[in-house]
This record gives sequence, structure tokens and C-alpha cells, in this order.
Amino acid sequence: MLAKARSRVALCALALFGTSLVWSPVAAAGSTGETAFVCSGKESGSFAPGLGLLPRPTRIEADARYTCSGRPGQVIPATGHFVGSANASCIAVNSPTGREKVRYADGRESVIDYTTSTVVRLSTVTVVTLHGTVTEGRGKGRTARRTVATLATRVPAADCLLPAPVNHAAGGVQLDVGPA
Repeated sequence: MLAKARSRVALCALALFGTSLVWSPVAAAGSTGETAFVCSGKESGSFAPGLGLLPRPTRIEADARYTCSGRPGQVIPATGHFVGSANASCIAVNSPTGREKVRYADGRESVIDYTTSTVVRLSTVTVVTLHGTVTEGRGKGRTARRTVATLATRVPAADCLLPAPVNHAAGGVQLDVGPA
């Protein structure tokens, strides 16, 4: 019975996250004629040292493959490389921060510094939302929000009890770059 309830909670959390990935209309911003934009896709991340039972300073590195949308009808592929840190364990990720470099298929780039974050974990689903500012390139001066959702294959306590630390996580990712 408890397993069914956990499964329902995890599926509901994923459904809610999925609805946040639906692209909303983006408004024109700034005098450059460039619009706000949304990028969504998949991400693969690693932790060093691996995540164990107790929280400790951890380096987080992740690579994302995005599809970005700005103006109506405009869709462009992009890749992102995130490097950050957090006080983390296999149960919790506390206050992650970092920097992401996004490269768009048209040759442009963005550098985003993430200085604050929130983390929500429901059973096997973890949703990390980073908030920051575009400091260089496309969207410079605008706010940015990066949301990552991962789904563990086991309940978190089971991961903590394994002899090998958790070194990898994959999931969905969305990047919203809005008006300044």
C-alpha cells in the first residue's frame, strides 16, 4: 500500500513538472527586438565526491541538450554545460549554486550565474530550481531560472545504503530567460 502511495506521489510530481515544461507565450523585451526565451530538454549530471549518507561539499557538473523557443515559429537547438556546488547527500541537495554556459546552434552563447536555489524532494522525485542572471551574451542582464527534475530508480534511503556512492543523475531540464 505504501509503495502504491509513493508511486502516485512520484507520478503526480512528474506530471506537475511536465506541465511546467509547456512553453508559454514569451513577451518582447528590451530595445534590441530580442524576446525572452524558453529552452527545455534532458540533462545528465555527475557528483564529485559521490553522494553518500551524510551531506558534504560536492561539485556538480551537468550537460544539457535543449530545444529553445523565442519568437513565434523560431526553434533552435542548444547545449548547456553547468558547473556548481552544493552541500549534498543522497537524501538532500542543499543550496546549489553555479554557472552555466549555453551554446546555441546559431553560434551565439549565454553565460548564466545562478546565486540562489530551491530544492523539493517528493519520494523519488527531486526538483531543483536555480535562479540567476545572464551575465554574458544572448539575454545579457535578464533573469534566468533553471529547473531540473530527476527521478531516482529506488527510494532515497536505499541509495544511501549501497556501498558505492551515487555519482550520476539524469533528468529533464528547463531554462527560462525572461525580461531584465
